[in-house]
Amino acid sequence: MKNAIRIFKRDMKNIFTNVIATTIVIGLMIVPSLYSLVNIKACWDPYASESTSNIKIAVVNGDKGTTFHDQEINVGNKIIDNLKENDKIGWTFVDKEIAKDGLIKEKYYAMIEIPEDFSSDVISVTEKKVVKPKLIYTVNEKKNAIAPKITDSGVKTLKQQVSENVTKTISGIIIRVCNDIGVDIENNRPELRRIVDAVYELDENMPEIESILDASIEGTVNGSKLNDDLESLIPSISDTLDATDIFIDNMKENLDTIEGNLSDDSVVVKENLVESERLLDNLSIELNNIDENIIPEVYKKSLLTGADVTSASIESVQELKSNLKSMKKFINKLSKIELPKPSYDEETQTSEEIEKLKSEYKKQTQVLKDLQKNLKDTSNTIDNVINRLDFIEDKLDILSNRIDADLDDIENGKKLDTQSLTDTRKVVDEMHTLLSDLIDSYDSEIVNGVSKTFDEANNVIDNVSYVLNQSRDTLPDLEDLTNTLRNVLNLSNDELMKVKDKFSDMKADLHKMADKLREYDDDDKLDEILDIITNGYEDQSNFLANAVELEDNRLFPWPNYGSTVTPFYTVLCLWVGGLLLASLLSTDAKDFDDGTEIKPYERYFGRLFLYLFIGVFQALVATGGALVLLKSYCLHPIMVLFYSVFVSFVFITIIYTATSLFRNVGKVIAIVLLVLQVAGSGGNFPIEVAPKFFRTLFPFLPFTYAIGGMRQIMAGIVYEILIKDIIILLIFAIVSIILGATLKKFINDKINYFTKRLGESGIVGH
Repeated sequence: MKNAIRIFKRDMKNIFTNVIATTIVIGLMIVPSLYSLVNIKACWDPYASESTSNIKIAVVNGDKGTTFHDQEINVGNKIIDNLKENDKIGWTFVDKEIAKDGLIKEKYYAMIEIPEDFSSDVISVTEKKVVKPKLIYTVNEKKNAIAPKITDSGVKTLKQQVSENVTKTISGIIIRVCNDIGVDIENNRPELRRIVDAVYELDENMPEIESILDASIEGTVNGSKLNDDLESLIPSISDTLDATDIFIDNMKENLDTIEGNLSDDSVVVKENLVESERLLDNLSIELNNIDENIIPEVYKKSLLTGADVTSASIESVQELKSNLKSMKKFINKLSKIELPKPSYDEETQTSEEIEKLKSEYKKQTQVLKDLQKNLKDTSNTIDNVINRLDFIEDKLDILSNRIDADLDDIENGKKLDTQSLTDTRKVVDEMHTLLSDLIDSYDSEIVNGVSKTFDEANNVIDNVSYVLNQSRDTLPDLEDLTNTLRNVLNLSNDELMKVKDKFSDMKADLHKMADKLREYDDDDKLDEILDIITNGYEDQSNFLANAVELEDNRLFPWPNYGSTVTPFYTVLCLWVGGLLLASLLSTDAKDFDDGTEIKPYERYFGRLFLYLFIGVFQALVATGGALVLLKSYCLHPIMVLFYSVFVSFVFITIIYTATSLFRNVGKVIAIVLLVLQVAGSGGNFPIEVAPKFFRTLFPFLPFTYAIGGMRQIMAGIVYEILIKDIIILLIFAIVSIILGATLKKFINDKINYFTKRLGESGIVGH
């Protein structure tokens, strides 16, 4: 090795004493970096809004709109308004003919058309035949290879905005219908109250009315006084019969509407839970990739991500708890409704009609009790779920406090506490398990429970409706009676006797109906029934679907595209630098002037040292330029400088060995390797999308491990991966050195004839 070092010293002396040689060597140190720096800068952030906004997409709005419940709806106009506020793509609003012409003549990259029946199709969800609304997207793929991918991304954004508009439109329709139902019921509520009060008043006045009737028969009452007394004692109820019918119908319709909303919204609630589980899973992965040696800024980013995840999870859990509590309140109100037991006079108990009515009441009372027992079971299930959610929320609060404490420690310059990190991981994993269990039982315990609850609630309302219908059926007879009483002065004595006979039966029926209503009116039971129907929509309004916001959680994030491609272009330029050295510098060292014999391996190492010396500066200039001039993102700048020098050492060793052994053939081998590695190392695209040939080559290419290791150092180290990359690169270098040192003389002797004949051609210099 003594002569190898002597060769290197001689080469260095010749370089520094020859201006031309010095200039060439300096050029060899700088030129490769230009290749990487220019390419990195050119694609620094091509997907930023200021870049993609120059890509023109024609937008044609042909939507004619539609009308629903006297409300004008035009979803197409809403889409256009949203796009005007979106500067990520160069949206251009034109008519259809201009758009088609511009697309063909390459004025626009793509075209989006909103059909004329778009709003009508959106509203079709409220009809029997549902037509899925669609946007027509046409792209000119001839103009550019990458632009269609960017326009596709813009269209996906548009599709998301359209979906949000559709959701808002349909939700608005549902809310409006529900409000209309609620208003109708609320408006009828005073009438219903008046029916009840009128029945009470009439029942209380029946004895006095009967005495007046008796006095009329006996002829001992003053006609004028009788008329005044009847008017004061008999309340007017003729205008309340229609209100009773409306009330009963709306009561059932409102419950059906609530049930439909809850059924649809249960899917959204589950999606929120699944999203929370996914966020916790991402947080767990990110925390597991952190160790006590990581720099504070990286850990701080992970903590901030964790804080966002925790906050979103808490909101999701609290929303579900609120919905379940509203559902429980609804169930508890239904559970308190009771059907009154009918009371009859002893004289009428043998009547076949009365016995049948009593039997029906008894049957309905038992059915109601069974239904209410099932409602209580459902309420207990909801209590269990709420308790589980309380436990999860407590754990989330603990995690949130722990993250806040760690963030404070980082702000105060304290070192990462390993035990705190371990505890945080444990809490996250525990929460993930709890939430996963809740999701697994969601359909069986909650969704089925909600469905069962409304089946039973419908039966409860049917029973209540039966009682109200009985009251309603009695009211026409009461109306006839009151009209008869008002005309009592015009009746003959025989007619008065007939009224007297009918009056006794009506008095008994009215008293029974009043007793039933009083039982409902006790403890505000009737008001509770009305509250359930009137306020049911408000209690369940939290179940209305909201647009889901995607929370982007990234592990080892790059701030821009230029930083992302820095490892690839830096590694590429280091290989190109080695090729330049092989093209301009000789691989054979001349003999010493004093005639000292130089062994083949000494010739190999002597010139290799010069290659490596220049390679060190190539690596430092290329990597330093990316960090300093371009401000490429890097978590470990010092480490990446050393690593790039190491990569340059490996690449130059491989290229130099091939050239030293095989001369010009070796240069061709190095160029072929360059071509294969650019396509097969996964530098710009995932190797999984490459053809099978390149996927097979992938693990055998030096670029694979050079790029992978540089990404680890720049974006976030996973030491297991980094160490593997370094070891494999070392193997490439060691194998190259062994082959070069041991086979140089043997292979050179074999290839000298080939080289001599090639030189005689006059087309190759060396």
